[in-house]
Amino acid sequence: MFTFPNPVASADSASVTSGTGVVSSFSPGASPNEYNVNLVGVVSPQYITITLDGVRDAAGNVTAPSVPVTMGVLIGDSNADRSVNSGDALQTRNRSGQPADATNFRSDFNLDGTINSGDATVVRSRSGQSIP
Repeated sequence: MFTFPNPVASADSASVTSGTGVVSSFSPGASPNEYNVNLVGVVSPQYITITLDGVRDAAGNVTAPSVPVTMGVLIGDSNADRSVNSGDALQTRNRSGQPADATNFRSDFNLDGTINSGDATVVRSRSGQSIP
């Protein structure tokens, strides 16, 4: 999700300009200041750059010709410290049985909506991976 200081209405294109992944769709977000870009084929670990081109306001004026955003992707890193280790395993284990929500979604690695042993298995399988 791209978040802008002012409302946006549209964008001409979205693309992955660095890293591995493909834009599957892009559209205005729930808030007038947001624009969503959905990706597929994203690999871990990596840094990926997504660029939104031709961002326009409601009057059709280009407010941002090109907006690149880089994000880190690291499956298994539930505490966001850029490495998968025992801290992630402990946090995921402690959340076991909880439904995924806005406060704990980073521990739902298999995206089934519940934090459980499947997520703990993902963390264990990625242990030792990191991004700088």
